[in-house]
Amino acid sequence: MIQLADVGEAAVVNRYLQRVPVDLDAMAADLGLEVERSPLSENIAGKLVRDARARAGYRIVINSRDSSRRQRFTFAHELAHYMLHRDLVDEVVDNALYRSPNLGDDMERQADRFAAQLLLPANEVRRAYAREKALARLAELFDVSDQALRIRLRELRLAP
Repeated sequence: MIQLADVGEAAVVNRYLQRVPVDLDAMAADLGLEVERSPLSENIAGKLVRDARARAGYRIVINSRDSSRRQRFTFAHELAHYMLHRDLVDEVVDNALYRSPNLGDDMERQADRFAAQLLLPANEVRRAYAREKALARLAELFDVSDQALRIRLRELRLAP
């Protein structure tokens, strides 16, 4: 389970962590966020921007030129910025390394960790890993990159 200050947001997020791959589009819609997939410059992965037309007041933009799994991580990373940092800035533009000039490294690492928790919920990863050890199959199940899966398995102390 993910802990958030906003209990309503936490309930929405945790409801989606019960099934994998996690449906980020449905989660974002329930949170009131607009989502746009557009070709961005190659050095921009995604961004979170204020948008008065969105029910929640924000829009997530994802670089459609990136691979689908990269787009999923970007999506989760921007969701993290929305839930953790939206009160700090009007816009977050993350470069290809998921770093933004208007947020510090600590906030970017928070967003990375939160994104991994969204895409690879601990309970679901443990269950799946108990049944299946092949990284490629697990990455496919969660629809994440092999690298993201390896990092999460190490965080959960399931693999070296």
